[in-house]
Amino acid sequence: MTEPSPHDPPFPGWDELVAAGTTPAADPAVLAAARTAVADAVRRDTAPFAAAAAAPAAGAAHDAFPPSRPRPRRRGPALRVSLTALAAAAAVVVTVSPLSASHHATPRAAAPGTVTSTFLADVASAQSIAPGTWDDAPYWKVAFTRFQADGQPTGVLTEFLAHRAGLTSHLRAAAPVEEDKPAPGPWRFTVGTGRLTWDQLAGLPTAPTALRARLRPYAEPGQDPSEEIFGTIGDLLASPAPPKVRAALFEVAARLPGVRVAGPATDGSGRHGTAVERGDGTIVVRYVIDPTGRLLETVVSSVHALPALPASAEPRSLGDMNGVTEGRRANGSRPPVPAGGVVERTTYTFIGPATRLDGP
Repeated sequence: MTEPSPHDPPFPGWDELVAAGTTPAADPAVLAAARTAVADAVRRDTAPFAAAAAAPAAGAAHDAFPPSRPRPRRRGPALRVSLTALAAAAAVVVTVSPLSASHHATPRAAAPGTVTSTFLADVASAQSIAPGTWDDAPYWKVAFTRFQADGQPTGVLTEFLAHRAGLTSHLRAAAPVEEDKPAPGPWRFTVGTGRLTWDQLAGLPTAPTALRARLRPYAEPGQDPSEEIFGTIGDLLASPAPPKVRAALFEVAARLPGVRVAGPATDGSGRHGTAVERGDGTIVVRYVIDPTGRLLETVVSSVHALPALPASAEPRSLGDMNGVTEGRRANGSRPPVPAGGVVERTTYTFIGPATRLDGP
């Protein structure tokens, strides 16, 4: 794929628009119809995810059971992703000519290494007009499989997190052993170093600057704040945070130093998305996100080669683990990892609301 030049026109028809000079204001009825067309197109594009979220088998979950999904350590700066003024460009297109709804409503995959990619702006735009909240759902469900460096699954789990008191949350493991661990509701979802209820997540700010400020207290003391906020973005994408909060998360990510859009990626189950990553000099944390803004996978890679860790019943220090905590089995062992190799991969097969406890 050819990487676009920074001098390329921002959208088809730009050169014609510039040559035309000043244009008269559009008819308000035309503007309203165009906005409706865009909203309808995005709803069609996001319908499969919305339908899955409304189905009885829907849902997503998070931490607080034993560490079924340990949160990656994150440190350090690198490149900056700049946010494109997508809304302003869309408004100009509407004024000049009728929209091709499918063209403008479908987020574009980023070209590899394109730091100024519009991908994060596109998924933020799609989430900002996505239908629905999940205020009435009794459970949030997350189904995922975690793979170790050698490609072997270390856990196949489904979490059902209760919304209200009187309901029971469940962590169900299908591998390496079958088990079901209950916990009373309401559930508190991990957000950095804190835990928020479903209702508190619904009340998070939807303006990027305010949301970033709200997340700052959940940073690990002594760590790079940008690193910590990038971690909370992954936490919140697996939580019941509503669409408008998710839209703000992508805008926050676009403004964090060290974040880059790495380009098209395929997750462990063969689904296509775009990789957004941040490195800290020791590990690189990558989120694979589909065009609607759904989190498909989290991948942790090691910058340096890591020797194998033998099984151990005793807690290890960070130094004993060569500065990387991820990728260990329940017995504490970890296979060797080459420089740049994957330490741990977590593939999410479902994230969304659930009306009942079902499935593995």
